[in-house]
Amino acid sequence: MSLSAHLTFNTKLSYWFGQLAEGLFNSIFGILLLFYFNQVLGVSASLCGLALLIGTLVDAFTDPMMGTISDNCTSKLGRRHPFMYASALPAALCLWLLFVPPVQGEWQLFAWLTGFVVLAKLGMTLYHVPHLALGAELTQDHDERTRIVAFRMLFGVAGWILVTIGFATFFAATPEYANGQLNPANYPTFIALAAAGVFISIVVTSLGTQGIVPHLPMAQSNTAKKRTQVFLDLRTAFRNDSFRWLIISFVSASIPFGIGGAFALYVNTFYWELTPSQLPVVMMAQFLATLVGYAIAPALGRGREKRTLLVWGVGLWAAATVVPFLLRFAGIFPAPGSDAALVLLVAFQLLAGAGIAQLVVAVSSMMADVADEHALVDGRRNEGVFFGAFAVCTKATAGVGIAIGGVLLDVIAWPTGDTIRTAADVPPETLTYLAILAGPVVASAAVPFFYCIRHYRIDRKRHASIRQALAQLPQRSGDTTTGAL
Repeated sequence: MSLSAHLTFNTKLSYWFGQLAEGLFNSIFGILLLFYFNQVLGVSASLCGLALLIGTLVDAFTDPMMGTISDNCTSKLGRRHPFMYASALPAALCLWLLFVPPVQGEWQLFAWLTGFVVLAKLGMTLYHVPHLALGAELTQDHDERTRIVAFRMLFGVAGWILVTIGFATFFAATPEYANGQLNPANYPTFIALAAAGVFISIVVTSLGTQGIVPHLPMAQSNTAKKRTQVFLDLRTAFRNDSFRWLIISFVSASIPFGIGGAFALYVNTFYWELTPSQLPVVMMAQFLATLVGYAIAPALGRGREKRTLLVWGVGLWAAATVVPFLLRFAGIFPAPGSDAALVLLVAFQLLAGAGIAQLVVAVSSMMADVADEHALVDGRRNEGVFFGAFAVCTKATAGVGIAIGGVLLDVIAWPTGDTIRTAADVPPETLTYLAILAGPVVASAAVPFFYCIRHYRIDRKRHASIRQALAQLPQRSGDTTTGAL
């Protein structure tokens, strides 16, 4: 009986629900972390960036290692599930502890930030890589993979939306703080609720997908457990031209996303001068558009090449990112904080979110196709290796993007401290520098992507021939290449 016969809707729903954990976790890191430690607590933006860069370097070792370890795990619970179960409490607890530092002083806060960034990322690595690899194993159908990824990412965006809704509730204006995101007392309870959501999501997806494990590829019993296996697997992966160019393309597009995300709260609070009631509306617009983009991605992808959707998505995001700033530079954008400005910002955020959705869905689905190509050439199903490397790039681009953003904030001498509460407290030339960085610089940084993605060669015709060749291979007991076909 084929794997598809065992892939029930409840199993898929359970798998999709697991992305909520990553949506909550990543939104906290992407939206709040730099702003909290830099703008609220007063830690240098460069030091904040360094802490996140250190966490990224740790990911560079642990994510591929987790991929190899889970590929070769022979537990009765399956290759992926033992690590998913083990991640729930550490990931949630360390996320909360990150935002409740019991210390003061810049260097003490930097040490706390660095330590718990690393620990929180390690906890999420236990979950993130096996969960990604599990999704690639659920089906081998070209279009069904896009549907699996698209609906998984719907739940990821739901995590960002929940954080935005919570933002509107917990960071409302008060007589003391016109911008509630500047009040340090608002963070601990808010983060505790997000961390609880991370824990629940991981546990539910692990339990809900446990039943399909007997029908998934199993680790080969004769796989050598070499200490250097992770490096051998990575070397093999990067020899694959499709994988190499897909990763390079993804990185070249995602780092600008990370830089833009690092600037978001600063730009919305001080440059666009959004009120506490307006700010969540603008944030929500992008996430809702991303949600819709994920939902329609399978329909958009029907009959089209995944690479084409990828190019459309990045182009749309870049245009929507830079145009509002160009309009204000030209003097034809409505006054900051006005209703007309709010409408335009929401419109551009909707376009940017729709573009990001196509990038994420297309790349994740293409990565599964690359794993098929590797299985045909190498004879082993190593989804964990490919998605481990992909996980490194996903986290690294976000971490590097925020780190670059932090350094750039120091370059323009962005002011911090309790006295900086509105745009009036920031020098006008500094606001202009921020706008140049967040608009033209960030958008133009994505230009290399359009060259790199041209070198990715797996199209519908090529993938169909790969699947046909894999189906004709002899099925052997314990062989992870054909066991799930």
